[in-house]
Amino acid sequence: MTNQIDPNAFLMGSSSRSAKFEAEGDVAVGYITHYEMRQQTDIKTGAPKTWDDGNPMMQLVVTIDTETREDEDDDGVRTVYIKGQMQKAVSDAVRKAGEHGLGIGGKLGIKYVSTAAPKQRGFNGAKQYSAKYEPPTVGVDDSDFESVESADPF
Repeated sequence: MTNQIDPNAFLMGSSSRSAKFEAEGDVAVGYITHYEMRQQTDIKTGAPKTWDDGNPMMQLVVTIDTETREDEDDDGVRTVYIKGQMQKAVSDAVRKAGEHGLGIGGKLGIKYVSTAAPKQRGFNGAKQYSAKYEPPTVGVDDSDFESVESADPF
């Protein structure tokens, strides 16, 4: 499997802090600056995860620009790893906004709302999320057309 790397992301450094959803009520809200599909990795070993049939377990990795600042070196950029129930919450939010997918410049908000009852003894229940999505808007100001109106196209 060949990974395509954005040359500018490589040049400028593309690492960011992960959005944290540790406690019920934790929220990440920001404007989308990048998104890509990426294979999930094992949290302990870093090895790529696959299903029993050998197909890769995928996730949507979204970078958002937030107002969150944890320290003086924090630029507010957060990475959200969308999979599982979070995927359903985000897709529902996108549909509710009347869109067919995410867009650069769109505003995405995700909230950890609760933990479901465990389906199996000895395991934790799945985190439950809600999400809101506002598609990107293109602002047009009348002054943008002044030079067009005064120009003679012929």
